[in-house]
Amino acid sequence: MSVLLGRRAGDASLTSSLVFVSIASGLFLPLSLVFFTEVTTIPLSVVGVIVGVSGLTSVPVPAVAGRLADRYGATRLVMLSQAIQALAFVGYVFAREPLSVFVVTALMSMGGRLFWSTIFVAVADHAGAEGRQQHWFAVTNIARTAGIAAGGLITGIALTVPGTAVYIVLAAVAAGCLGASAVLMLPVRARPSSTRPSTPGSPPSLSRSKGGMLRDARFFGLLITNTVFAMSTLLLGLTIPVVVRNALSGPGWLSSFLLVGNALLVSSLGIAGARYAVRRRPFSVLKVAAVCWAVGCTLLAVAASTTLPVAMALLTATIVAFSFAEILHAPTSVAIVSSMAPMSRRGNYLAMWQYSFMAAEIIGPVLFATLFAVQHAAPFVVVLALNLTTVPALLLVQRPSRSNQRTILDGNQAEADS
Repeated sequence: MSVLLGRRAGDASLTSSLVFVSIASGLFLPLSLVFFTEVTTIPLSVVGVIVGVSGLTSVPVPAVAGRLADRYGATRLVMLSQAIQALAFVGYVFAREPLSVFVVTALMSMGGRLFWSTIFVAVADHAGAEGRQQHWFAVTNIARTAGIAAGGLITGIALTVPGTAVYIVLAAVAAGCLGASAVLMLPVRARPSSTRPSTPGSPPSLSRSKGGMLRDARFFGLLITNTVFAMSTLLLGLTIPVVVRNALSGPGWLSSFLLVGNALLVSSLGIAGARYAVRRRPFSVLKVAAVCWAVGCTLLAVAASTTLPVAMALLTATIVAFSFAEILHAPTSVAIVSSMAPMSRRGNYLAMWQYSFMAAEIIGPVLFATLFAVQHAAPFVVVLALNLTTVPALLLVQRPSRSNQRTILDGNQAEADS
């Protein structure tokens, strides 16, 4: 009974931590650029350059974070990432010059990248058995979606208050949420002994871990494929407001209605989607997600080329298709990577997985802005084609070569024996 109660307490603490960190993100995502243009005299064009350049400081983080997670465990790195972001939010309150703005935005970027490079490892360690992993990966995605939606709603209401003081208050509240999130991680179970290095007292060689992963063609094939899926995940938030405003001349509330609908669907159906996915072959689930995104892109392409009354129905159907795709993809893709990796290198694999999202964050806006200017439907047709391409690509990577499979099995067996 005490073990069961302890596990439930850990589950509740982890879930609450995920919600708090997501609320902090939701509070500040709409203000990432506007904040400094309101509270400082720095022009928007300069703030944009500063924020963009500061984001480059986080590029090496996943590669380093994964190795540290394998060596020392991920939970304490997650708490460190939350502390770094909280410190950055406190810095937002005081940063007024270009250099100080660069420092705090760089801290924010590195802290956020460290969080997403390690949280899935911490969640996998907490989940333990494979059957619970997919459930907890779904919980992570639900908490992220619901928290960001709640934070965004709070920010939207708060910004109706005139003056700049509200920006400072939002930064302070976000810092408090991250502090609470870090404290709530304390009861979460640390990494299990089964994932520690095979030789007691001797941590794994970092160069050997890196080399093994670099030789894993299956993993890198999946990484490239997931860049398409990550770009598809970002597509709604990136494009819906632009399509509604520029292509359809629609009201601003329509964008909010559609994006909130996406958040509600993912939050309410995420666990059911994970239960559906865990009973089926994971690569088949990813193929279904790809088809859902392809359908959604088709609807978006037509909606962007039609009139508002018809487009509203098409956009509503688009939200349903994209939501189902995200519900299926988010927990399944991470579970595949977690099970694909040798136990002593799971942190490295899951951290490097973040590079597919980093690539999508760079490619997505450029692709959309460039093609949308040519023809409103063009970017959606391209992403549609990319999603259809992932189906045969997944056929190539879903089965490891015999040598790759034997290497992983031998490594896991050696760790289990030790």
